[in-house]
Amino acid sequence: MKGLDKLTNVRLAEVVTQKGVISPEVITDALYAQDKYGDPFVRTLVSGGHITEWDLAKLVAENFQLPFLMASNYDITEEAKKRLPAETLFENLLVPLDVFDDVVCVVMPIMTPFETLAKIQREAKCDLFPYVGLISENTKVLGDLFGDFKEWFEKDRVQREQKVTKRSKIRSSTSDWMSIFDAGDEAIQQGLGEPQPKSGGKKKAPKNFL
Repeated sequence: MKGLDKLTNVRLAEVVTQKGVISPEVITDALYAQDKYGDPFVRTLVSGGHITEWDLAKLVAENFQLPFLMASNYDITEEAKKRLPAETLFENLLVPLDVFDDVVCVVMPIMTPFETLAKIQREAKCDLFPYVGLISENTKVLGDLFGDFKEWFEKDRVQREQKVTKRSKIRSSTSDWMSIFDAGDEAIQQGLGEPQPKSGGKKKAPKNFL
């Protein structure tokens, strides 16, 4: 499908910034989490309560000219379920809909970046036709389609939470150390700035001064 190369997190970040619906600091942090830790950009924005999935899906559909579809409203074919690896569908929360020759129709969890879609196309030797969907809807439909999805999803959720907790501890530890260094630096600066105590009487010149 033409135009998939426009589906990038950076481009979506630009759209969201232009709309002024999310603060630039939150967007920057979400992009960093994506690049550094692989946290899905759109899921970070939604799970953090910065925007509803409905509002974000609307922005993606309107600005990337993609159709919106609730996955549960489509009569999903057995061929579609088997066309892509289940692990690929699970990892990306993609819902397969139908297959037309080498074209596989899927519903994205709001938006899946181009590089991810391109990789799936190469590995599965197919072309993807993506619809914009909801994260919660895709999660529910995948659970109905695949018996092992719920167990996989729960395990993945726990692992993600553990990673977030670990990162928080690292940031907290770094902050504590920086506080110690800052306090030490401040004490040194104060010490250098304090006047030296004055001795009583006049100073005597050294014996060898003259």
